[in-house]
Amino acid sequence: MTTLSVDFDALRRQTFGGMFDRSARDRAAADEILSGKIALRPHPVWEFDDDVDWQANPFGQRNWQAQLQMLRWLEPVRRVAMDGDEKARQFWIRMCKSWVAANPSSGYQPKDAHGGASYAWADMVEAMRALVLTFGLPLVEEDDRTWLLDSIVEHGTWLADPKHLGHSNHALHQHQALFVIGLVLGHDSWTQLAIQRLTELFEESYDDEGVNVEGAIAYHKNNLIWWEQAFKRLDVEGIPRPASASRLDLAHLELAHATKPDGTFELIGDTELSGPTGLSSPELDYVRTEGAMGQPPSDLTKIYRQGYVFGRSGWGDHERDFRKETFYSLSFGKANRVHGHQDGASLTLHSNGHPWLIDAGKYAYKQDAMRDYCLSRLGHNVVHIDGRTYDRKADVALLRAYTSDEVDDFTFVDTGYQDVTLKRRVVYCRGGEFLVVIDSVFSKKEITASQRWHIDAETAVDPVPGGFQLTKSDASAWIVWKGNMPSLSTVCGSEEPFDGWMAREWMDKKASPVITASQTGLRFRFITVIASPASGQFSVKKLQATGGRMSVTAQSGRHQFNLAVDEDGARVTLGDESDKPPATQDLKSAWMKTLDLCREAEVAWTAPKPAEGTFRTSYWDRLKTWIDDQPNRRSARLEALGILLDLLLDVPANSGDDQGLRAAVVDVLGTDLGEEVGLTPPDVGILREPLLAWSGGADLHSKTYKRDIRTIKTVDELVLNDGESAAIFAASRGGLVLPFAVGRGSTDLLSVRFHGAINRTKTTLPFFQGLTSEAAGNDNYALFQDPSLDLNKSMTLAWYLGDGTTDIHRYMAECIAKIQSETGAARVLLSGSSGGGFAAMQVASYLPDSVALVFNPQTDVKEYFRTSADTALASCLQENGGADGPRDFSKSTSVVSNYSELEKLPQVLYVQNTGDKHHVLKHRDPFLKMLESEHESYSDRIRFIDVDWGAGHVAATAELQAKYRGDALNAFQ
Repeated sequence: MTTLSVDFDALRRQTFGGMFDRSARDRAAADEILSGKIALRPHPVWEFDDDVDWQANPFGQRNWQAQLQMLRWLEPVRRVAMDGDEKARQFWIRMCKSWVAANPSSGYQPKDAHGGASYAWADMVEAMRALVLTFGLPLVEEDDRTWLLDSIVEHGTWLADPKHLGHSNHALHQHQALFVIGLVLGHDSWTQLAIQRLTELFEESYDDEGVNVEGAIAYHKNNLIWWEQAFKRLDVEGIPRPASASRLDLAHLELAHATKPDGTFELIGDTELSGPTGLSSPELDYVRTEGAMGQPPSDLTKIYRQGYVFGRSGWGDHERDFRKETFYSLSFGKANRVHGHQDGASLTLHSNGHPWLIDAGKYAYKQDAMRDYCLSRLGHNVVHIDGRTYDRKADVALLRAYTSDEVDDFTFVDTGYQDVTLKRRVVYCRGGEFLVVIDSVFSKKEITASQRWHIDAETAVDPVPGGFQLTKSDASAWIVWKGNMPSLSTVCGSEEPFDGWMAREWMDKKASPVITASQTGLRFRFITVIASPASGQFSVKKLQATGGRMSVTAQSGRHQFNLAVDEDGARVTLGDESDKPPATQDLKSAWMKTLDLCREAEVAWTAPKPAEGTFRTSYWDRLKTWIDDQPNRRSARLEALGILLDLLLDVPANSGDDQGLRAAVVDVLGTDLGEEVGLTPPDVGILREPLLAWSGGADLHSKTYKRDIRTIKTVDELVLNDGESAAIFAASRGGLVLPFAVGRGSTDLLSVRFHGAINRTKTTLPFFQGLTSEAAGNDNYALFQDPSLDLNKSMTLAWYLGDGTTDIHRYMAECIAKIQSETGAARVLLSGSSGGGFAAMQVASYLPDSVALVFNPQTDVKEYFRTSADTALASCLQENGGADGPRDFSKSTSVVSNYSELEKLPQVLYVQNTGDKHHVLKHRDPFLKMLESEHESYSDRIRFIDVDWGAGHVAATAELQAKYRGDALNAFQ
């Protein structure tokens, strides 16, 4: 007989967590149980008579057996009993007494009399039940409590014994239960033992990147929830968490990276169709709401040492539908993780709203052909060796990894098959949204290797030359092979041999296509190109592979991408390379070639040098001026080029913020020196055409827009010649160059456009958004490209902030006034979306007689997504000063601050997507609040229109833009 005191205050504090929390369904669930029905998800309902058969297994599922023994299904009954339901109280007591009588721990065997599993005292099962029994103590009268206390002590004694400990999350639940029992019963040694075990287990379970060791994204989420609950148990008792508990903050970030654009987790390991519901962090809020709330992660590609790579084309923060972004995953590491599969080097792909390459899934915890298939190599997008057994303890290594804005490059090695080495290289071209997979096979004996690709169910697989086109709904993807053509085949839903299956949910076995490419030999490779670009158009124009080098030329939408892959890495360029000058080996070779040319030209070596060897736009301004002042411009440019290339050699290739150094190199090269030195802009590391014409040098002509580029230094030089209908200008302004395209029309309207974020991986500067449509119309136009983009090749959005030495917004207003004079336009319409809308409103503040049409604009740069805002603010505002001394950037970075001080407001038509909660709350509302406070009659000048065109920061449709353009033009009347 046990005589113990119960700390009911501690019990009440500890009664929480998952199924122990109250639910709106408690009453209905309790009534169902009281009527003799038990629903243990995801299994069907089981009906029982007055007594429960504790050895029952009606569905042949070990998961069901374990849940029955946990007694958690009694929780709704306990809660309604706590509210005064006597029938429920008596039922709870009867069920628990029945279990206690039938399942003593003494003599427990993990196998029953028939050789099947027995879960009564299995690890984790006993822990869950211990909490059920402990939390039910208030239901039992004190004079009838002995049996229950005895059982709780029995559970505590069992849990404290190290020989009963499980591992991973099973041990976590055991430690929580021991902590609660020790706390409630005043057994301090159990409580302290539980705290010690929790601390040790946590540091084994999570690394310093916040990644759990269990090998499945679903269990990464589960463990995050369970560990938060465990640490909350410490919190409510005033016990400090271990210092390492901060790793859970990073666990939220990992789950955000593992979430596909459709809001669900990639099916890695034992993961079913699920997502990050019920969790919250800035990054998880963002992916859950498709970009409407929260903050996007800062990285497009994330590599986790525990064995995961997650990459994507974008986060939907640049006016592309979040759901349409491209996402891929790669797995590596140990095959025998707790809930892991034999998926080393497996690749999945989701793009344009659809899964294309998938994992076969989890299926269920039962021993059958489907479960074996899901666990094995056959269930993943890997190379399988026919007739060979894969080592379940294999550890697939990530040999090398390189990521940049343009390209991701990974190499894996797998020795899981005896006497065979598999080497997989995966290269992702972000701009073209295609992958190149190179699988190399090395064997001591002749083998047949099969490269396998699992395709999502309900996807049409149609043969095309060299491979297959995949079609689902309104989207397409392609898988094509180059080089030595393998034997191709497909299978779907075959029972013998068992192949062509997937399971998104528990026991949901679906037929799904599997594409197999096979080769036989000792040494061979598969070269596979996989694509699903946003344009829906893709083709491989050329592939050359010799030795360790390979080049792929692919047409993705309107753009041609040239991907070069060799042992040193991967490199992407845009456009036709047929007219490219002979390339030097590298930048250092180009620098040495430049120095040779300098010696031949007998340069005087009088160019100014950068202070402390650091490039700044202020230095570039001085260097440009020095070049212009020299009598021999070619000689001066060569000397300047030598200095700039020397500086560039110290800049890492994947470093974005160079303060315009790469752009300066391109401008000094022009087209003439570029041919002499053998350098093109892509060689320098930037997609940009030269914008500065040097006296005595070659004229500038834009290959992108098929027009000459005219360099100007003052607004007065902005002149349209007689009979000239269109021109591209490049205004040299301090250390920056402002490019803009101007056209003369037949109406009295000057249409001025500003762009928002641009995709730097597929856009060559200068960039004039809307030029085709404006040139096809009758209006005068001026399209401005943000010169600030030169400061950081990774920067996609900079709000025309400049470099800190000049007010680009004011300067553009001066240019627009001059263009208005040149074209004779009576009306000026400024328009832009997102960051372009911000620029339109800022420029409008200097042109109060203009009308600004803005869609979903930012009104304060600092309130935008930090990934873009922090980059722009850091890159653009380093040169804090000019002729008038240090500047106050509050007005240039905030429409709210700027407009609060205006005496006369410009006319603005502000069109807001109500589905973009971030922009409503962080930009529209603060701007409106300021207007109400500072401008009593603002509604006469600024009109707000709310429209819902989808979740997140997506661009308005062409129809919406045309509709509100008409409304904006009416404002002139």
